[in-house]
Amino acid sequence: MLEKIKESILVINQILFKRNYFLIFLIASAFGFILLYKLTLATVAEQSLGIFIQMSGLNYTFFNLLILAVISLLFGIFLSLFVYRIKLARQVSKTGFFGTIGITAGAFSAGCPTCGSVLFALFGAPLALFYLPFKGLELKVLSVIMLLFSNYFLAGSLTKCNTCKIKRKT
Repeated sequence: MLEKIKESILVINQILFKRNYFLIFLIASAFGFILLYKLTLATVAEQSLGIFIQMSGLNYTFFNLLILAVISLLFGIFLSLFVYRIKLARQVSKTGFFGTIGITAGAFSAGCPTCGSVLFALFGAPLALFYLPFKGLELKVLSVIMLLFSNYFLAGSLTKCNTCKIKRKT
């Protein structure tokens, strides 16, 4: 198991060292963080981070933004791997399922527990995060876990593709 994780990390590093895929990673990560940050502050008065800190506390805000950054970076890795996979195999992998679930959970968890979440409001439950024990941080952690699984499985499938490609050439 540990060997497979090392192989997956090696594949991710090899792909991200290619300039085009590194740019995809940077742009997707930055865009993802900005989007999740805006969704987090969308229902806060004046969309102010200072007011968010006053309402939610410094510790919650710190961990909230830290997890949003991790989700964004994992999404950037996922998108880079996914584009590489499509270009390599010209087919969509079922590992995209975990990535979709992960980024969706992250988007739903973006919001102020006191003011409400924009996406939960679309379903008639704007204060849904307020009723969760950790005010939505558990959804963010679920998102991180799902994106980690997605990146692991996607990198693993790329390892198999590269192995098959090498076997065909020899």
